[in-house]
Amino acid sequence: MSWMENKYAAIVWKRCALVVGLILLVAMAFAAKQSAEQSKPADPSQKTSFEGSWKLNHDQSDDAREKLRSAVQDRQQNGPMQRHGGMGGGGIGMGIPGIGGMGRPGGSGGGMGRGDSGSDENRARLRELVDPPEQLKVAQKGPEIDMTDPEYRERELFTDGRKIEKSKDERQVPVKAYWGGNQLVTEEKGPNGEKISHRYELSEDGKQLTDTLTLESKKLSTPIIIRSVYDKAGGENASAQ
Repeated sequence: MSWMENKYAAIVWKRCALVVGLILLVAMAFAAKQSAEQSKPADPSQKTSFEGSWKLNHDQSDDAREKLRSAVQDRQQNGPMQRHGGMGGGGIGMGIPGIGGMGRPGGSGGGMGRGDSGSDENRARLRELVDPPEQLKVAQKGPEIDMTDPEYRERELFTDGRKIEKSKDERQVPVKAYWGGNQLVTEEKGPNGEKISHRYELSEDGKQLTDTLTLESKKLSTPIIIRSVYDKAGGENASAQ
């Protein structure tokens, strides 16, 4: 083989090696990008859907009024609740007076004095905060989740950190919320400064929605924690709601 042929062959091999090297670099970069995307934590809002109609399962849910009765009795025996820290990170909830969770419209008027949490009026106010609605209808649109009760009161939950403005419609309560893993968490204030937190979680089979309510009040000795379980309504039940 002549000198010219050897030189030409060497040039061809160098070019082939360069092309192969570029192909390998591109393949490695693509593989690294795919690996990074796969390791990125998934957005729970993209895979967790509470959409649909739900009916309260009384057998599997806590008795909210019994828990309230016990907390009031404990307050009367042991005095007011010690000051607690916040109920977790995330957005600060906003609501209108008298709405705790779905709640019931609360009365206006002055706050409750020391030692008066056992009065009929104040127990009624606290019941309005802890009583779960019998039914929920949930519509989910990306970062917005709307929950409507049988009396057409609606909680508008926003998980994208947007600035929340009070709605002109008193039946619509805009609330900041955030995702804690697969749990949807909301935090808000009651009409007398109560701290109200909800944690919503879907069962693995998607047939039950659990709402864990935590209520802290300076009129109680300890927080009240109430677990309400909702069954997915289907067929005639879903269409009737």
